[in-house]
Amino acid sequence: MKSNLKFINVLVLVLTITIIGCSNDDQDNNNITAQDLVVSIDENPTNNQSIGSIQVSGNGTLSYSIISQVPSGALNINSITGELSVADATLFNYEEYQTISAVISVNNTTNTATSSVTINIVNINEIGDYNHGGVVFWIDPTDNTKGLVCAITDQSSSIRWHNTQQPSITGMTSTNIQTGSTNTDLIIASLGNSYAAGVARAYNGGGFTDWFLPSVDELKEMANNRAEIDATAAANSGTSLVAEPANVSNGYWSSSQQSNGGSVYLVNLLTAGENGGFAINFASVRAVRTFE
Repeated sequence: MKSNLKFINVLVLVLTITIIGCSNDDQDNNNITAQDLVVSIDENPTNNQSIGSIQVSGNGTLSYSIISQVPSGALNINSITGELSVADATLFNYEEYQTISAVISVNNTTNTATSSVTINIVNINEIGDYNHGGVVFWIDPTDNTKGLVCAITDQSSSIRWHNTQQPSITGMTSTNIQTGSTNTDLIIASLGNSYAAGVARAYNGGGFTDWFLPSVDELKEMANNRAEIDATAAANSGTSLVAEPANVSNGYWSSSQQSNGGSVYLVNLLTAGENGGFAINFASVRAVRTFE
């Protein structure tokens, strides 16, 4: 009888150890680990645009959810696949947020893991951005990393282009976009730096020393984007562009002569209209520089 009881006790002990061992094996098999995710994305994506997926090691059927995110409402996650996507594209704005972060929970039937997500927002040049020392008003249509910015204040509200009515310079100025800097070099080399071109060149906003007097087409582009320029300038302690009535002939000096030894183009920033003026007239200057 005692032998039977001893046998039964041993059997129960073996079964108990076996059950516990199997249980521990099941838990080990269900362990999961989730990798942190760090990605970069251009600002201004589209809603539902894919960002990346949470990578997980482990077994079992997995379920994904967002525990927290900053800013709130920026992200969605597929609860089955762990794919993150854009929920609110307006929050992916570099001027407002440079990074978006989140904590993701991953779980199966028995275990839970967490993943830290960091999304770096990449700045894309946009009209009206305050960058590169000034306000972006033109972006190269072939390369959006290049463009033009204007200063946030006028460098003069009343200055002559020169003290000669129709001065001649060595070389021919252009009216085109991306020619203002070359025009300014030609003017200063021929006429000195005491007038409109020299004032523009002397500006050092943002620590840059490559500012110039804009060409007539560059000034027209400023006029076309005057609302954005004025808003950004005001937000950064600058001043609005002077938009004179249509019947006023003066405006902003360009670096473009109508012809060598001829009148100089001025642009009225209210109408984006151009007209010729004698160099001895007084007008405003707003410097421009190229970024790339």
